[in-house]
Amino acid sequence: MRRLEEALAQRVLLSDGAVSRQLRKQPIDPERDLWGHEGRLELLCLTRPVWVKAVHEAFLRAGADVVRSHTLDASPLSLEDAGLADQAFYLNFAAAQVACEAVDSVPGRGRRRFVLGLVRDQGWDAPAGEIEAAVATQAEGLIAGGADGIALDVTPGTGRACLFLRGAEKARRQLGAMAPLYLQSTPGAAYSSHTLEQADGTIIYRTGSRARGDWLARAVQSEGANLIGGGDTPEDTAALDRRLRLLADDGLRPINAAARAAGAYSDESVVPSSALRLDPIITELH
Repeated sequence: MRRLEEALAQRVLLSDGAVSRQLRKQPIDPERDLWGHEGRLELLCLTRPVWVKAVHEAFLRAGADVVRSHTLDASPLSLEDAGLADQAFYLNFAAAQVACEAVDSVPGRGRRRFVLGLVRDQGWDAPAGEIEAAVATQAEGLIAGGADGIALDVTPGTGRACLFLRGAEKARRQLGAMAPLYLQSTPGAAYSSHTLEQADGTIIYRTGSRARGDWLARAVQSEGANLIGGGDTPEDTAALDRRLRLLADDGLRPINAAARAAGAYSDESVVPSSALRLDPIITELH
């Protein structure tokens, strides 16, 4: 079975889109669904997992290779002001679990899709030890919930990437797991060589949109992106899926710039998660 690290090392993959934007369309009752905390949409992973799963499924049917956990604000440090820090592990576990259930529920027809646990630096004003512990809690929940890998979205040059890596590694050791730990940044951002040595890889993430122009080709061919965001809606994701296929030599997914430069790819090793026999639902979108 193909692994996330193999797929990211070879091809430019397509992630899901704006989950929060889609969830806001639901008839949310803040008292019932968000425990009285307006805007805390991550709590829907616990209170309305069916809604979250349905959004993930819609993006998968549109052609996404990667589902990202709905956990941008699910750190204990982000939840602390709402008195919910002690719910962080369970929240991240539930978010990863519902994402995995979505992947399992959408017929792949030979495709392999992945769940990426997302841990984002929100710029907390906290001691280093507290940040490291918070990342460990979040990563432990995501890995225990079934995430194929962890994306640590922390800006290079802030001195916090190593804290995130140490916290995530602590979680991985605690569980005896092998899920890869990635540093995630945007094109053009660069981590130090020392920091990179501590990670299992780097995700160069480019926000996706349906905007015309050569931005997608540039991201794929010269900016080094290996993960493209799915846009705001499943329709955006479907459009991006088609455009990525047009940029690929084989009509599947483009070889990413790093693999092409290193010559580290072959016809047998780079079949992307969205290839092989397409889901009939996806076929209708092309």
